[in-house]
Amino acid sequence: MGKIQKSSIILFCLVASSCGYELQDTSSLATKSGNVFIETTDPYSSFYRVLKRRLKSSGISFSESRALADTIIVINNDDFKERVITVSSSNYPKEFEINLEVTWTLIHQNESIIESAQYKEMGDYSFNRNQILGKANESTFIKESLANQLAEKIFLRMNEVL
Repeated sequence: MGKIQKSSIILFCLVASSCGYELQDTSSLATKSGNVFIETTDPYSSFYRVLKRRLKSSGISFSESRALADTIIVINNDDFKERVITVSSSNYPKEFEINLEVTWTLIHQNESIIESAQYKEMGDYSFNRNQILGKANESTFIKESLANQLAEKIFLRMNEVL
């Protein structure tokens, strides 16, 4: 390894440590949050399933009832909206935009920590009427991806405040 490469690595390490960069430790969230209960109006929504799977994968235990939970996540709204962005000259949609909007509240030990936080994510895809099945799968994939992004944001925000 040349001197320039070694110098570049040392310089990068110095800059990274001086700007306050540090890896986030999310391993202790399971102990800080205790038993978690997710309250939602739609327990079959893709966002609810993704959020629950994300929390479960980090070792968080769930409560069967709100009364027994230490931490309550209230999903007030999780709504996918799809709209046409562009239309072809023959009046067929060419591009769609998908928005996921989530409004949620965090309650920890009967104290409201986060009140009605609203997160939004957006994605788009092109549409070809000759590939309807493939484009439907692409739409589903984008919705799942948006749900994953918002679930991760909620997870990281919980780790900050608890």
